[in-house]
Amino acid sequence: MRDSGRRLLIAASKSPRELPVKLPDLKSRLTMALVFQMRGLSDEDKLRALQVRASRRGLHLTDDVGHFILTRGTRSMSALFELLERLDQASLQEKRKLTIPFLKETLGW
Repeated sequence: MRDSGRRLLIAASKSPRELPVKLPDLKSRLTMALVFQMRGLSDEDKLRALQVRASRRGLHLTDDVGHFILTRGTRSMSALFELLERLDQASLQEKRKLTIPFLKETLGW
């Protein structure tokens, strides 16, 4: 891979030392690789991610509206982004901004 100029990304739920790899050479190479531990986003990080996504769609998502979504909606980012898409469509149809009353009305919260 190195000679071809390509890179390899491997994701696992365990560290390379804990993986059930039978080939000694592969296990050795995996344990020598650069390892990063990924953690879930905090609520503030989720809020910022929602605001960035909303901004890309031409929407303004205030902190209050974002916190409202986070306290009542699901916590997974994929579900939050799907919810934002629904809100985008509804706000276009209704020609309304994203407000807490609009969310309550649209989502039945």
